[in-house]
Amino acid sequence: MSSDDPEAFLRQVYGATDGEELASIYDDWATRYDSDLTGFGYRNPAVAAGLIGRHVDTASGTLLDAGCGTGLLGEILSHMGYHDLSGIDLSQGMLDQAAAKSVYANLQQMALGTDLAFEDGRFSAVVSFGVLTAGHAPPQSLDEMIRITKPGGYLIFSLSNLVYEPLGFKDKLASLNAEGRWHEIERTAFFPVLPGSVSEATVESCIFVFQTSPAKATPNP
Repeated sequence: MSSDDPEAFLRQVYGATDGEELASIYDDWATRYDSDLTGFGYRNPAVAAGLIGRHVDTASGTLLDAGCGTGLLGEILSHMGYHDLSGIDLSQGMLDQAAAKSVYANLQQMALGTDLAFEDGRFSAVVSFGVLTAGHAPPQSLDEMIRITKPGGYLIFSLSNLVYEPLGFKDKLASLNAEGRWHEIERTAFFPVLPGSVSEATVESCIFVFQTSPAKATPNP
């Protein structure tokens, strides 16, 4: 990959046709991912950290960074006092970079959109940024994310303007609400997520905060 074209990886990521190809691209990008996204003015981590800090207590339990990448968000959260962090990503190269930051208690190679190897209600919160998108993770990924979040826990995630309605995420959010599986706490306005990128200048991100439904009381015998 040419070092004088920082947008080349972005083009490859959005053009990937399957998870194996995507993982390979991220493996190749891993060592320069942080510097490239910083150069693009990547805004998701800062906005995400503010919302996580507003809703998730640092002592509430384990937080899962689903699609943690190189640990950009995890490093910020660790400075905020979140020390019980786990992370998953489909790219081992990205996980290696995240491990080097020494802020995650547990890192595993998994991909959203598949069955996740965690028990029901494992996490106090599941956060995911830049992952629920075309070629990465479909709307059905949210079912597993809810399953592994404890009752009354939080799901905080981003969706871009390119996928929110066109790929069915808007309908999926509403369906899960109608089923009583969660309710919306807040959402941001859409904002430019990579303002320094020429090829992605029109991509906007919205960050959502949902709370899972509380556990049902067990009736007395």
